[in-house]
Amino acid sequence: MLILLGPSASGKTESAKIMINRYPISRVVTATTRPKRASEIDGFDYHFFSEMEFEKRKSQGYFAETAYYNGFRYGTPNPELRDDKLIILEPQGLASFLHLKRSGIVAIYLKTDEETRQTRMQLRGDDQAAIAKRIQQDRIDFALERTQGLDLVIDTTAISLSDLADRIYQTYLRLLEDKK
Repeated sequence: MLILLGPSASGKTESAKIMINRYPISRVVTATTRPKRASEIDGFDYHFFSEMEFEKRKSQGYFAETAYYNGFRYGTPNPELRDDKLIILEPQGLASFLHLKRSGIVAIYLKTDEETRQTRMQLRGDDQAAIAKRIQQDRIDFALERTQGLDLVIDTTAISLSDLADRIYQTYLRLLEDKK
């Protein structure tokens, strides 16, 4: 399983979309309590749950891991965990996955400078106050020096999304083979 981590607007979601269109890998559809963005599709981008529904499913053991990030809950449904899948997580989620002791996990962190991330968030229409809050919170939540279990760090600041997707996927295949 390929795990992508990185702060907001580091290229995780867009490179994942390219890989899914280009390569034989599919995305784990995680659940969240955050509001759906205009461009997102329920059941494709995320399973969007109310706080109450999320808690109910969590108490029933529906999730392999859950996390609280940026004011919202996120979780990975157990039925989605299969080989050769891609998932986007934050460091807390990665730690939960590593505790599952699943073989074949490859974790790649996407690092991007704050100025580039801010520009990307503005281009996707995020509110300026929300951008400032996310960047500040990401300094804590995605502190690279405190993130355990990474197989590789890729700086995405000056790489096209297409090249990034190719690099991630090729690295994933190589590292997955090394872990077998």
